Amino acid sequence: MEEERAPSEGSRLEWTALPVRDDHPRSLILVALLVVIPLGLGWWLGGTLFGAIAFVLLVASVGGYFVPTRYVLDGRGVRVESFGRSKFRPWDEFRNLYVHRDGVFLSPFERPSRLDPFRGLFLRFRGNAEEVRRFCERHVRREQQGGEA
Repeated sequence: MEEERAPSEGSRLEWTALPVRDDHPRSLILVALLVVIPLGLGWWLGGTLFGAIAFVLLVASVGGYFVPTRYVLDGRGVRVESFGRSKFRPWDEFRNLYVHRDGVFLSPFERPSRLDPFRGLFLRFRGNAEEVRRFCERHVRREQQGGEA
């Protein structure tokens, strides 16, 4: 029982996820597409400028996949550090969570909403799925129940 309570109050969970390193099959496909699509567009439209523009736009749209993201979870909330920026969100902002294959999504809404992708926060796993899931469930559910009482 003491092991269950200790992580929710005083402990801290930290890890760094880099999807391009952690998900090899998808990474190979993505890199291949980042090369083939701009080359194909450049050839089809008759100029390397179009291919270069396509490459820049594609890399910009999936840039987070190639940049390490550091996650820090503690009793106060969640800190996400990526692209040289740090964002902190306290646990009381989250009302629900959804566990996916690659991570856990923390939502500020009690029920699924179309605004989830814009307001929520996705924490990507790195071989620590069960640990992250348990940590988040303790804090999100505790805050949700505490706020409604």
